[in-house]
Amino acid sequence: MNRFFKTTDKFLTVRRILNDYPDAFEGFTSIITARDSFAGNTDRMSELLSILDRPYTEHHAQKRDAASRLYSALDNAIGAAISTASELHDNVMLQTMKNYRTSLRHYSYHSLSETALRVVDILNANLETALLNGITNDEFAQLQELSSSFREIMQTTSYELSSRIAAHNELKSLSKANNKLLTDYLDLFVKGRKTAFPALFNAYMTERKRKQRRKKTVNSATEPAEITGTVTDSLTGLPLANAVINLTSPETIVNTDEDGMYVLDELEAGTYTVSCHLEGYEVPATRTETL
Repeated sequence: MNRFFKTTDKFLTVRRILNDYPDAFEGFTSIITARDSFAGNTDRMSELLSILDRPYTEHHAQKRDAASRLYSALDNAIGAAISTASELHDNVMLQTMKNYRTSLRHYSYHSLSETALRVVDILNANLETALLNGITNDEFAQLQELSSSFREIMQTTSYELSSRIAAHNELKSLSKANNKLLTDYLDLFVKGRKTAFPALFNAYMTERKRKQRRKKTVNSATEPAEITGTVTDSLTGLPLANAVINLTSPETIVNTDEDGMYVLDELEAGTYTVSCHLEGYEVPATRTETL
């Protein structure tokens, strides 16, 4: 996400320079429209970055803590359900609960939530017997509460992550739109006003040349491409930060951000091989992308 901060900072500087010379735009309605669109896009990019700058790790921690509490409560409830099933001579229920207990610590967060809801329903249907076999009314009520609240947290964090991914995508779109406005309208206009407004020309061109994109050897009509993706934990569904993404040729290495996202940009058309590494995780050896 750092590249968006840098890009937006540069856009903000360009906007400020353009706003310092309103007389240069008088009578040029199409250029004024382009300038105002550029400014609006830049303001929106700033808004999106202020949202994305808020730590998503807080949501991760809340989800992890809620899952830990639910695991403990569910483990106790499954034990009571096993005893209840034995007393009722319900072999189907007994085997189901034993399977739940065996798999409990290997569940994804989604499976944990679904299992908790099923155990609550089963215990509720046999509550009188369950209360005699290792679970109290308070513990059952707590299990219901933990199950419900964890489901709400799952929905909230899922929405939050989806919103952040959408914000990333919007940033990319706005950045592309602004670059087009610069090259198609504003660069040409400022160059044409060099004689009448030399101060505008000098300030604008100094900023525009400060960090130009690297020159490409491909045909100028070819649009640069990019490879993007998100790295997540296959069990929890949570995004993984600081995973190492390696583009083998040309050799490029980037790290995923706090949302597990990565971008490999400024690529020519062709086929690329991408690999991923993160200590403690097993990942596919490579992934091939054709642009």
